[in-house]
Amino acid sequence: MSIWKNEYLRYKYFWGTIFGIEFLLDILHMLNALPLAGGIDTVYSFWQMLSWIGIVFLTIYDLFSFFYLNKDRMLHLLPISKYRLLWMKAIVFGTYMLLFFVVSMVRYLIILPDNAAKSLIKVGMIYLLSKMVAIFSFLSLLIMLLLVIKKINNSVFGAIIMASLFVGIVGAQAYGLFHILPIVFTETDDKFHYVEDSFYIISVWLNIGISIISFIASRILFKTQRFNYIEK
Repeated sequence: MSIWKNEYLRYKYFWGTIFGIEFLLDILHMLNALPLAGGIDTVYSFWQMLSWIGIVFLTIYDLFSFFYLNKDRMLHLLPISKYRLLWMKAIVFGTYMLLFFVVSMVRYLIILPDNAAKSLIKVGMIYLLSKMVAIFSFLSLLIMLLLVIKKINNSVFGAIIMASLFVGIVGAQAYGLFHILPIVFTETDDKFHYVEDSFYIISVWLNIGISIISFIASRILFKTQRFNYIEK
């Protein structure tokens, strides 16, 4: 239990800042103190982009440092599978990611116009489940890539290889979605009158596919390979 507690508190100041700014912006929005451009809260939109970039980079940095660079000797000395510890760390970050998304989603549902959705509960469930799948897809892919580069002794080269593979896989997924999904810039009919009607399930299936492949591949790599856990 102490492992979970330590991991959840490891970056308490980072997560405290993230959620603190989020709630502060919500308060400012309620007080109409934030500027709107075309009905869009530009400050909040910029904050969402910036915060998620920070969260993703911190997640990659922590898992990369632990498993590839073999940092945190105390964890490595524990009689627990390194693969299991890696997933424990991933679950901690995934929990924070999902909680941060839920806070943002509640804000979105509150400000959503009454005639924009047939059911706020349905909209919330659709986006919550899709985000859960997306987070698991990201974490499972990250863990698989860490196992792929683990035997590369040069940390700079290893980081470049991992980043290249990650960008390539995500880029291929985005490219596939671009060709699969219709791109509509102006409303032509009532097909997308409601928010839930504009959701494409194909994106969820792609993430599920990546999750399954990454999870199975990571299990096979860990079971069939011997890795060095001496700090680099």
